[in-house]
Amino acid sequence: MQIPTQSSRAGQFGFFLCYHKATMNNRGRKNSLLIYLFLNVVVSAATVLAVLVIWDRVKQNQQPPAVPPVSAPADNQAAPTAAPTLQPTRTPAPLSDGPVIEIASIIGAGDPAQEYVLVRRLGEGDLSLAGWKLEDQNGNAYTFPSSPELILFKDGAVQVYTRVGSDTPAEVFWNRAEPVWQSGETATLKDANGAVQATYTLP
Repeated sequence: MQIPTQSSRAGQFGFFLCYHKATMNNRGRKNSLLIYLFLNVVVSAATVLAVLVIWDRVKQNQQPPAVPPVSAPADNQAAPTAAPTLQPTRTPAPLSDGPVIEIASIIGAGDPAQEYVLVRRLGEGDLSLAGWKLEDQNGNAYTFPSSPELILFKDGAVQVYTRVGSDTPAEVFWNRAEPVWQSGETATLKDANGAVQATYTLP
């Protein structure tokens, strides 16, 4: 039987102290790792929760305002209808025994670049000159066009030029190179039915 000496006991005690220190170091590392993992889990959960709360508030702010419901009209109430669009209407000339139109004057007779006949509306209402004719004593005649239709309103007037030009609501053109009117000649205005409505004799 071998009796342990003092030196061997000292060696065993030193080994025990070394082993105990290593074990304690390993346990400390494991505890530190567990604490680190626990803190990571807590921080991650808090971060996710904060993101969800912020996202929910943003979505609530972006939602459109609620539209109040529209109540249906009662059965005894008629639905509103759109007002009809008013169209301009032409007032026809009233029947009259007096003159409805006149040849007011002939200006610049003998000069094809200047001469024209001034025709003026008399009476009430609108008067269409479509198909009417302005004639001289030599058989020359100007026919008022049907398209576009020339309409004289109350107190309206139109100038009938002998020369070439483009028609307007106030001026029409005979498109002639020679003059039509001369002193002592009579101008005659006839309606679409051939009835004489006005005459004018140049002085």
